[in-house]
Amino acid sequence: MIIVVGEDSKFSNQIKSLFKTSDLSIVNVNDISGLDEAIEKHSPNAIVMDPSIISDIAIRKAESLSISSPEISIIMAVEALDPTVLRAVMQAGIKDVIEFGSPNEQIIASISRSVDISKRFKDSFNLKTASSNEQVPVEGRVITFFSTKGGVGKSVISTNCAVALAKLTDKKVVIIDLDLQFGDIGIMYQMTPEHTIYDMIQVIDQLDKDMLQGFLAVHSSGVRALLAPVRPHESDSITSVHIKKILGLLRQFFDYIIIDTPPMFNDVTLTALDESDLIYLIATMDMPSIKNIKLAIQTLKQLGYPPEIVKFVLNRADSKVLLEADEVEKTLGIKADARIPSDRIIPRSVNKGVPVVIEQPKSSAAKSLVGLSEKIKNTKKRDGLQPSESNQVIRRIIRRLS
Repeated sequence: MIIVVGEDSKFSNQIKSLFKTSDLSIVNVNDISGLDEAIEKHSPNAIVMDPSIISDIAIRKAESLSISSPEISIIMAVEALDPTVLRAVMQAGIKDVIEFGSPNEQIIASISRSVDISKRFKDSFNLKTASSNEQVPVEGRVITFFSTKGGVGKSVISTNCAVALAKLTDKKVVIIDLDLQFGDIGIMYQMTPEHTIYDMIQVIDQLDKDMLQGFLAVHSSGVRALLAPVRPHESDSITSVHIKKILGLLRQFFDYIIIDTPPMFNDVTLTALDESDLIYLIATMDMPSIKNIKLAIQTLKQLGYPPEIVKFVLNRADSKVLLEADEVEKTLGIKADARIPSDRIIPRSVNKGVPVVIEQPKSSAAKSLVGLSEKIKNTKKRDGLQPSESNQVIRRIIRRLS
C-alpha cells in the first residue's frame, strides 16, 4: 500500500500508472491534515509526498512519522535536488528523495526499494515478537584496510582477503564499503546494489539480525557485503554514530568484519579505526605513496593506536621503479606483513568482477593474498581504545575538518 500526498492529480496518476501491474494499491490524500486518518485506515508501506506540499510543516510531519511509525518509508518528490532541501529531508528521517520529472524507471526503483524496506521491517518485527530465542553473540573481529592515497589497490586487497578468509576458515565474513561516495566493492564483486548502507541507516534504531541480513548482498563465495550508497549525496546522512552501531551489531553475527575505507582521515574512518582489531596500511612502490603511509603511521601513533595492531602491506612490490622493497620497509620503520606482486591478471579480474583468489588461485598474486589472509585469520580481539588528552585534541581537529 502506498499513500500519495498532494493536490497534484497528475503526479498521483503517474504513480498509479507506474504500479498498475503490481500488487500495490495507491491511495491519494490531498494534504497533510488527512494523512493520520489515511495511515490508520490503510497501514501503508510507503508515503510519497509530491512537490506541491514541500514545506516546513510537511518535513516536520515526516520527522514525526519517522519516530512514531518507523515501519513506514517516506519519500519526497521535489522540483529540483536543492542541497538545502536535501539536507533538511535527510535529517527528518525521510528514506529517499526523487526529482519531479525523473525517468519512470528511477521513480519505480526508489519507491519499490522503500516499500521493500518497510516490508522487511514489519516481517522482522513479527519474527522478533513471535520468538524470544536469542542467539549467542559471535564477537567477531574487525579488520580495516586503509591508505591516505587512492589507487594503491586497497579495494582489490580487501575484497580478495574477505573471500580467501571465508574459504580458509569456513566462518562468516562480511565486508563493508566505507568509501561512502565512490565505493567500488559492488564492482569488484559484480554486484548490483539493491540495498546499501544508506538504506540500512533509515531503520538504524530497529536493526536486528533478520533486518540486517536483508541489507547485505551475498557473493558466490559466501561473503556478505554492505555496499556504499548509490548516489554520492546520500553519504552526508551517514555518521560515525551509525557506523559504530552497525559494527557493534555485525560483531554479534559475523566472525570477521572487513572494512574498506576512503583514502582520507575523516570522522567515519576514525570510527572504523577505533573499532578495529587490526589495521592494514596499503602502499605501492612510489614516493608519494610511501610518504603518505609514513605520515599515516605517525598520525595513528599520535592518535593512540597500539603499534602491534598497525600492519603494513606493500602492493606491486616487484615493480621495477628504482626502489627496493627492503628500502621501503626501512624508510617506514615497519616490516611488510605481505608483499603483493604486480600481475596483469589482477586488473583483468577486477574488470571481470571475479576476485583473483577465485579466478587464478595458483598465481603468485593470489598466493600472497591467501598468505595475508592466513595472518588475518589469527587476529586477536583487542581492548577498547583509551585516547589520551593530547590525541583527543588531534581527533577533534580531524573531525572538525572532515
